[in-house]
Amino acid sequence: MGRRAIVLLVAVVLAGLAAWAVWNFMQGVQTEAQEGQEIVNVYVAGPDGIDEGAEGDILLSALESNSRCQDADLEFAGALACPIKRDTDQAEDVPDNAFREDADLREFLSGKVAAGPIAPKAVLTRSQWTEVTADVISLSDQIPSGKQAITIRTDNIQGVNGFIEAGDRINMILTIGVEISRVFLPLGGATVASDAASADDAAPPSGDTEEQKETVTLTRFVLQGITVLAAGRDIRQGDGPVEVDVTEDGAGEEVELIEEDTGNSTVFTLVVTPDQAERIVYAFENGSVWLTLAPPDFVEAPTTGVTINSLFDGDLSKELSEEVFGSGDGN
Repeated sequence: MGRRAIVLLVAVVLAGLAAWAVWNFMQGVQTEAQEGQEIVNVYVAGPDGIDEGAEGDILLSALESNSRCQDADLEFAGALACPIKRDTDQAEDVPDNAFREDADLREFLSGKVAAGPIAPKAVLTRSQWTEVTADVISLSDQIPSGKQAITIRTDNIQGVNGFIEAGDRINMILTIGVEISRVFLPLGGATVASDAASADDAAPPSGDTEEQKETVTLTRFVLQGITVLAAGRDIRQGDGPVEVDVTEDGAGEEVELIEEDTGNSTVFTLVVTPDQAERIVYAFENGSVWLTLAPPDFVEAPTTGVTINSLFDGDLSKELSEEVFGSGDGN
């Protein structure tokens, strides 16, 4: 055997000894880390998670009907049909209010619903569930017959700085460009403009007439006295579901739910008729909308709207024309 071969053999042996030493050390570290640790049973949300409002009795029935869901050794990815799965975790990582026993889980979840969405593999705890009481009413049950709910959004200024709350009534002002048609009729060799009319009401021009269109900006109340069903996610007091306070992440650690911080709410859900819903959508799609907050004794007030001519309580076009070109009476 040559010297090179001997050196190579010695290197291989030393590498093996080093690998064994590392493995032995890691085993010792793992053994030390596991000493004194307690493994306990827990129940976690299945691969699809649990939706807000899910009934505990239905989830318990699904858990009972599928024995695989009770197998703590079953890989989580294999529990596709399990809304709730039995699992294990280290005792120190499990929240104090988690369910560890089957009987405890069944007793607590019976007659309750999920107070908020629960993420897949999140450890189930008591704080995620709420009683099924009269306070838990779906939003659709609060809509009167013949009406619908529609949600709008404004900025902080156009939405009354967030002072609109669930149960209030609001008015909606729209600024929009309105197309006006003017038909010019021949009269004794001269061309005379007829009264302005909307494009829909204007008579079809004949071969001897000319039609001119112009756009006038109009600001006017489009709807008044609309009831606000919800502001942001706050439903009228006494009618909304209880919100969950905490949830658990996949590692079983309890974390506080972080609600969306939108400042003063400018998202409103309104109760409207189908006709009003169409008007609201058209207004937001085609113009600029401002809201006003109505008092409790509000009575709808008829208005004619404002254009540039009526903004200063007069015929602005005529006044400016006379100022620039004269009154036309020869003086």
